[in-house]
Amino acid sequence: MTTSPRSDMIRSLTAGVDVLVIGGGITGAGVALDAASRGYRVGLVERADYACGTSSRSTKLIHGGIRYLPQGHVGLVRDALRERTLLLRLAPHVARPLAFVVPLYASTRHPLGLRLPRIVRPFTPLGVRIGLLAYDLFARDPALRHRVVTRETLAREAPELRTDGLRTAFVYYDARTDDVRLTHSVLTTARAHGAVTLNYATVTGLMTAGDRVTGARVEDGLGGGRFEVPARFVVNATGIWAEDVAAMGGPPAFHIRHSKGVHLVLRPGALHGSMAIVIPETDDGRLAFIVPWADRWVLGTTDDAYTGDLDAATATPADVAYLLDHANRYLTRPLRASDIAGTYAGVRPLVAAAAGSTAALSRDHHLSIAPGGLVTITGGKLTTYRKMAEDTVDAIVARDGGRDGGGRPGRTATIRLAGSDGIAAAEAALGAAPLAADQRAYLLQTYGGAAADIAALIAADPALAGRLVDGAPVTAAEVVYACRAEQAVALVDGLYLRTKLAVLDAQAADRAADAVNTLMGRCLGWDRGEMTRQRARYDAVRARETAVAAGGPTGIVA
Repeated sequence: MTTSPRSDMIRSLTAGVDVLVIGGGITGAGVALDAASRGYRVGLVERADYACGTSSRSTKLIHGGIRYLPQGHVGLVRDALRERTLLLRLAPHVARPLAFVVPLYASTRHPLGLRLPRIVRPFTPLGVRIGLLAYDLFARDPALRHRVVTRETLAREAPELRTDGLRTAFVYYDARTDDVRLTHSVLTTARAHGAVTLNYATVTGLMTAGDRVTGARVEDGLGGGRFEVPARFVVNATGIWAEDVAAMGGPPAFHIRHSKGVHLVLRPGALHGSMAIVIPETDDGRLAFIVPWADRWVLGTTDDAYTGDLDAATATPADVAYLLDHANRYLTRPLRASDIAGTYAGVRPLVAAAAGSTAALSRDHHLSIAPGGLVTITGGKLTTYRKMAEDTVDAIVARDGGRDGGGRPGRTATIRLAGSDGIAAAEAALGAAPLAADQRAYLLQTYGGAAADIAALIAADPALAGRLVDGAPVTAAEVVYACRAEQAVALVDGLYLRTKLAVLDAQAADRAADAVNTLMGRCLGWDRGEMTRQRARYDAVRARETAVAAGGPTGIVA
């Protein structure tokens, strides 16, 4: 369960690798796993914590992208649904089927973002049903086919959904996920195949020999030292920063347009039922979702061009008002600011192909190989990370003398992710631990088979079964596990990315901050001065976000 000491990992990297991956989000994690599973020596470096950027700020969905069908992105939907099917099989602990209700009202003008002439609007339900039939065809899963839903079912499964003026409603299926846990499952699996991963390690430049990229220069964000990582191939998987990193090797052959997406996290009890709700149209011609997640609901998202600080995208009062306004058009009980427990904002990397709205840009991924050999993979969606990684490593294999993966074929379509197995053993171990029923259910749902490792920590120290904050199932053992097994090294990450307390309930995270700081300090050997610095950094993040959200709800993810 315990990862290697940081000095050992740095030593392994400086000895050289075949493939160096820059970026520890879901795409970089996927590339590391794909390359390592083909037998390459792999290193991965991430300048902050894993999944700290866009990979932790999704709508928490593994989905085909129902709104992309009206836009004509059929290939993207087909690939995404294939990947959804694979993830449901390979990672059932972090990808679970979820029903979505699509309500169509007499007033609906642009269902799913499709702009229809007035003359054909009476046939809107038929058009939507044809689209859902295509969705089912691409998914090829008879257990997850769409259907018409009755008002009685809506009253039971989506009781707050407005039914006055309702023409018809459909239910279709996608899947929900925990994006951070998915990233860690991929990283853990990559390490099991020999990859060396290091967070808080910033690439400051590329190494070259003649006109060829031969590695990267890295600065240790914790120890402050600098080191070099020789590599035969370097992959730039840095998401929204991909253009900047690519520029280290020369003028990039692509341009990224950034789009901000904001989500609201609603308090328990704000809504009821089990179905996700599709907001069928928005004023800017898109759609939005209200998704059940972690005993709460996530409402999102926006899609606006963003030119600000990539490290400091935040939800503004205008963003919050936009989401509440659109949701409330379809709910019988209006959502209010008091229903919001937290908010988070992420930035999407969209490869620019045209001027205009970022909502119209394709979510297809873009693979670019610079003259010096730097491989950049960007764009895409959380759902298609595995395909993005496979395409990237296929390109490496081709440059390495193979063809279409010949000699080193991709294997990730059959590799089960860490945590997907051992569920029964983990459930038994949790049953023997001094935990409440909600804690056992939460740990099993969040960690899958890896929950057995958390149960082992509790068996060794029963005090770790304690809740970090009243009313939440999160345990002290998770903090210890994150430090020992998954390289958690900062309090702000422990509260935002690992326990997610600051995402689910920012005020609860404030109450738990000292306890988490103490736990991490014990695990990582922090002295009093370091613990003070860690707490000050967390407080600064919270203060900054509160200031940005002045006049609106606080609790925005850093």
